[in-house]
Amino acid sequence: MADANQTKERRREVNELLVDTFNSILRVEEDALKNRLTRGLTISEIHTIHAIGLDGASPMNVVASRLGVTLATLTASIGKLVTKGFVTRTRSEADRRQVLVSLTKEGRKAYRAHELFHREMVDEALDGLTPEEEDAFARGLLKVKTFFEEHVEK
Repeated sequence: MADANQTKERRREVNELLVDTFNSILRVEEDALKNRLTRGLTISEIHTIHAIGLDGASPMNVVASRLGVTLATLTASIGKLVTKGFVTRTRSEADRRQVLVSLTKEGRKAYRAHELFHREMVDEALDGLTPEEEDAFARGLLKVKTFFEEHVEK
C-alpha cells in the first residue's frame, strides 16, 4: 500500500512540475519578446516565424504542418505578420495555386533573436548539471515529448 501511495504522490509531483515548468517557460518567453527585434509579436507569431525558417520561401501547407495548425489558422497568422512587416507572401512560379511565405529582413532578425533566446535559456537551465545528469534529463524529456506527440489529435 505504501508503494501505491508513494507512486501516486510522485505522479502528482511530476504533474505539478510539468504544468509549472510549461507556464514558467511561457512567461520567460513572453518577457524575451519585449526586446527591440521582437517587440509587438506574440508567442504564436514568433513560432510561426521560426516555422517559416531562414531557408527561403516555404509553402504554406508545409509551415502549417510544422506548426500543427490548419491552413486557415496559418493564413490568418501570416496576414498579421505581413501587415507587421515580418513576412512576405508570394505565389509559386511553378504552381500559381501554391502560396509561399518567406521572412523579410525584420523577420530574419526576429528569428535570430528567438534562436539566441532559446540557446541562452537552455545553457542557463542546464548549467550546473553533470554530463551524466544532462544525458539522463535529455533521455527523460525525449520520452515525455514522444508521449505527448503520440497523443496529439492528428
